[in-house]
Amino acid sequence: MQATNNINNTSNIDSEKCQKLKRFVIIALLITIGILSWHFYEYFQSKPLPQPPDDVLSLSKSLYAEESASSPYIYKLNLQGRTTSGAHDDKAPKSLFELHQDLLSRDANSTTALLLRLFNNYELDVAVAEHVTPEHKEEQHEFLRAIMQTRIMKLAMRYLMHKGIVSSDYDEQFKLLQDLWFTPYSRGGGIVGSSSFEHVFMAEIRNQNVLGLHNWLYFAEQEQQGRIDYKGWLKHLEMGKPNQMVLNERHTFYGITKPSNSFLVGTSPELGMSLYTVCFLTTEKQEPCPIQLGHARLSIVSHVWEWKGKRLIASAYPDITP
Repeated sequence: MQATNNINNTSNIDSEKCQKLKRFVIIALLITIGILSWHFYEYFQSKPLPQPPDDVLSLSKSLYAEESASSPYIYKLNLQGRTTSGAHDDKAPKSLFELHQDLLSRDANSTTALLLRLFNNYELDVAVAEHVTPEHKEEQHEFLRAIMQTRIMKLAMRYLMHKGIVSSDYDEQFKLLQDLWFTPYSRGGGIVGSSSFEHVFMAEIRNQNVLGLHNWLYFAEQEQQGRIDYKGWLKHLEMGKPNQMVLNERHTFYGITKPSNSFLVGTSPELGMSLYTVCFLTTEKQEPCPIQLGHARLSIVSHVWEWKGKRLIASAYPDITP
């Protein structure tokens, strides 16, 4: 009996040692992975930026190469049926996106989380004047500061410097983005109820028409809230990474039909803002701005809004018309 107890005790001790060894190995592996990840991050952030190319097409390839170095989004895309802009049926009974909101805002200082914070700061109807509070202003600044810290926007700014549009001064670059995207303006009737950011990265309603809505993250968030009903796709171009594409689709927003709408899917806020900013500032006479994102060749279309001596963005969106 004593021998049996001794064997059991020895077995228990060996089992405990084995468990401790397993825990030690797991902890050591996690620490090693963490150290390697941090060194990779440091290398990626500190490695020199490439020299600015001579044209926007080449720049867009460089920006997408930076974008492709990370994959921050986990989501499922349900394209479903193809439709036309003049159709009235529903080719997509499911939602377009299955997206985990908590994952998007997990890092409170990321450009994505800071973008999401801006979504509830605006009046949807352009006929209602905006009231920009000090808190809203600070959230705008936090978002822009985060955007400007990204390699993508730094590369875009280097290109604009190369073209003589902006200097290397941080404050001047910040003011350029602040004025271009967040200057409030009126779309009619003298009511200051719009801005470039609100139109492009969110949406607006004017006289029962849906304006803007060229940001996939806003689309996904509004779809989760039950305000958008996706009706099907018209055209799409794959970029090369899973579920990442340029999409032209039809939907309703608050029950109002938008027969044709387009946006980049699966890309970061800084990529969209960089492309729209560069194309708007370097393209003459509102002509299409050819770019390439991975396998997808497309154009950025932008329109000018003149307001109190400033050239602001009336709209900017990707176009995949052949």
